[in-house]
Amino acid sequence: MIFRYSQWKQDAYDARLAETPQELEAILAPLAAAGVDAFHASTRRYWLPEFEDSDLNLAGWTKKLTGRPAITVGSVGLNGEFLKAFQGQGAELGSIDNLLDRMERDEFDLVAVGRALLQDPNWAAKVLAGRFDELAPYEPASIQTLS
Repeated sequence: MIFRYSQWKQDAYDARLAETPQELEAILAPLAAAGVDAFHASTRRYWLPEFEDSDLNLAGWTKKLTGRPAITVGSVGLNGEFLKAFQGQGAELGSIDNLLDRMERDEFDLVAVGRALLQDPNWAAKVLAGRFDELAPYEPASIQTLS
């Protein structure tokens, strides 16, 4: 079973379940003990550190505290704010070098991709093949593919 959770809320970016790693562990440890196989740690921007004095993001802390596989997400491959997509705004391409570095450090195990994949269903294949020049910025019309 995969458990998805978030530290932020759509109308309150500063809403938090846990202010410290210890508080986060108090929330996640019982879930891991109850049988959660993996955690999907939702953030607005995967590259932002979750707590002071550490560069680990929410997925990184989740994996460190639970020992379970963790999924990261948050503006993967793009620079623009995700909620602005619902207001009709696009997003420019962003580098995934930092993402790859974090994966190599085993900070998290999987990566969820949203808007970039909506824009181009072949995004993952292109990235895997190193065809970054074929990637396109996110255009608001691609969200209509969800309808």
